[in-house]
Amino acid sequence: MVTNIEITGKANALALEIAKCSDVCNSLTEINHPCNPVVTWQAGKFSPKITEVAGSNLQRPEPWTGDLTQAKMIFLSSNPSFDASENYPTWNEELWNDEAVSQFGAKRFVSDFKRNFGAMDSPDSEIRDRTIGRDGTLSKEVAHWRWVRQFAAFALGKPVGETSAISDYVMTELVHCKSPHEEGVVQALSHCSEKWFEKIMELSPAKVLFITGAKAAEAIVSVYGDSIPDDWGSWGNSKFGKGKGTWPRTGLELENLMAGDLWNAEAQMKNMCRVKISGLSRLLVYVARPGGGGGINTPWNHPDLIDSKIIETWRQEF
Repeated sequence: MVTNIEITGKANALALEIAKCSDVCNSLTEINHPCNPVVTWQAGKFSPKITEVAGSNLQRPEPWTGDLTQAKMIFLSSNPSFDASENYPTWNEELWNDEAVSQFGAKRFVSDFKRNFGAMDSPDSEIRDRTIGRDGTLSKEVAHWRWVRQFAAFALGKPVGETSAISDYVMTELVHCKSPHEEGVVQALSHCSEKWFEKIMELSPAKVLFITGAKAAEAIVSVYGDSIPDDWGSWGNSKFGKGKGTWPRTGLELENLMAGDLWNAEAQMKNMCRVKISGLSRLLVYVARPGGGGGINTPWNHPDLIDSKIIETWRQEF
């Protein structure tokens, strides 16, 4: 019988393994390595520019955000952003030993400041979804985290203040190195997702994965394409011939689709498909993400965006 202690131990070990990914060190000097663009982007943000990873202040790859072993749903995106002011694990082992790195990676959200690193999970909107900085202060609210929490609350039918980033949902990415605006993501997607995604999913009981945005959807298609219909999701220029479906891009387009009965529950069902991942049948749900230009992404502001039958389908999996 597998115990909670065993699962937690496996999660901590995997978080540390991802955070210590050897490809970071190798790719910094190998210009043809698929991870080179995303790693060198961050290295160039330090003065002087980082030329050797070991012992440096380069931020480590981010395994996931939340409690992977508990969360009912996963929000999957392309890669994590970069904040130089966060008290985030670096390759300086004098400041970040393995235990701290694994704790940060496996359980980043905390409900108090005692650990002095991570992010805040709280009913209080004044402190939640903020990172803990190197100076001990809280950052501004992380916009993507705010949106994910609101979407999770919407999916669960709970108030936002009662929705937990520890037990209700977890966020992870297909590229784990950090950069803003998806810098270097296209080049690293296949390599990084093939290396880590299945290992992450082996530890997750979540049966609903919200695939947020075109790059994450394209990467999922690259791995599980035979199981994903051509009209699942909606994005352009797919090299896999996918993403040919429908997702409203504006309020007016949503109104027109509704008027023509082209955005009913049956049409919305096409943005969901089942794929067996790490031994479990998972429901992959395509949704537009903020800032991605892919369409409306706040169903709490657009009541017709998600039909009640779709929401019920999600909840049956939680």
